[in-house]
Amino acid sequence: MRRIVHHELGQPSKLLRVEEGSSEPLGPNQVRVRVSFAPIHPGDLLGVMGSPAFGTPPSIGPGGRVPGFEGAGVVSEVGARVDTSLGLRQGLRVAFFPAPGSWRDEVVVPSGSVTPLPDTIPDEIGAQLLINTATALTAIRTAHESVPPDSRAGVVVLLTAAGSAVGRLLGKLLTDRGVKVIRLVRSEVGVEKLAELLPGSPIFATDAAGWKERARAAAEGAKIHVAIDSVGGALLGDVADLLAEGTGTVVNFGSLGGEASDIRLFAPRALTLKGVFLGQWMQQPADVRQADIVLAQRLALEPKSLFEVAASYPPSRIGDAFAHVARPGRNGVVLFDFTSERGAAS
Repeated sequence: MRRIVHHELGQPSKLLRVEEGSSEPLGPNQVRVRVSFAPIHPGDLLGVMGSPAFGTPPSIGPGGRVPGFEGAGVVSEVGARVDTSLGLRQGLRVAFFPAPGSWRDEVVVPSGSVTPLPDTIPDEIGAQLLINTATALTAIRTAHESVPPDSRAGVVVLLTAAGSAVGRLLGKLLTDRGVKVIRLVRSEVGVEKLAELLPGSPIFATDAAGWKERARAAAEGAKIHVAIDSVGGALLGDVADLLAEGTGTVVNFGSLGGEASDIRLFAPRALTLKGVFLGQWMQQPADVRQADIVLAQRLALEPKSLFEVAASYPPSRIGDAFAHVARPGRNGVVLFDFTSERGAAS
C-alpha cells in the first residue's frame, strides 16, 4: 500500500514522500476503502508544518505520519458487525470523513464515517465534499449564535477569503438564508474571478486603497456584528475595525495567510474572537450531520460548481501538487489521484 508520509515537522515539499506500507487490519465495525482521490486542504499542510495556526502540533509515530482527513473511493471490505441498514457493500462508491491519514491507497474507517456517493457526483467532487461543507455550516452556526437576538433581521456579514473553496460555500449558504454578505478577497483579479463565478453580493479587494470605507458603505448603515474569517494575521485587525462596538465577533476557522489569529490585533474595543474546529461538527446530533451531508450532495449538483477541481496529481508528483496549491489566484481544490499509478505500484 502506498502512503504519503512525513517523519518530522517542517516544509511539506521537503519532507513528504511516498512509502510502501502494510494494510491495516479491519475491525468489526469498520470499512476498508480503496482510495481514488484525496484533497490537499490548507489545514493538511499547516499540520505537516506544525504551524501554530493548525493548533496542537500533530504527533508523529515511529512509522511516520500520513496527512489528510477525507477522500473518496470504493468499498473493498466491510466489517462483520457493520449495520446492514447502512447499505455498505463491496464495490460501493463512497466519500469518507473524518479519516485521519487519508493520503494513501486505502483507508480503514468507522462505518459511520462513510457516505455513499450517487452516480451524479464524481469521485473528484465527492473527495472534497464533506470537510468544506461541515466547516462552512459550523462557521454559520457559530455566527448565528453571535448575532444579538434583537438584530437577527437584516443581518450583514463580512466574509474574508470569499473566493476560496469554503468561502464560496459560505457566500452561497449565507445568501440563501437571507444574509447580506460583503465578500473580501485579496486582489482585484480575485474580485473579477469571483464576480464571474458567483455574481451578486458586493466584493472588495483588500489590497486596494480605501477598501474598508467601501465595505462599510456597502452595509448601508446596518451594524456589522459578525465577520467570518479564514485568513487571520494582520487582516484580522482590519476586519475588526468594521465591527459593531460591544457586539462585534470574528468567527475564525483557518489561517490562509499562514499567521495565527491573535486577539491582540484587535483595536482596544469590546470585541470577541471565536474559533471554529471540525470537532464541533462531529458533536452535532446524528440527524443534523446527516442533513448536512444531504445538503452537501445537493450543493455538488449546483450548475456553477461550488466544488471546483484545480487539478489532480499522482502521488509521485508531490512537488508539483504542492506548487499548484501555492499558486496565487488558484481556483479550486488540488487532489491526489491514487488511481493513475495504482497498476504500476501493485
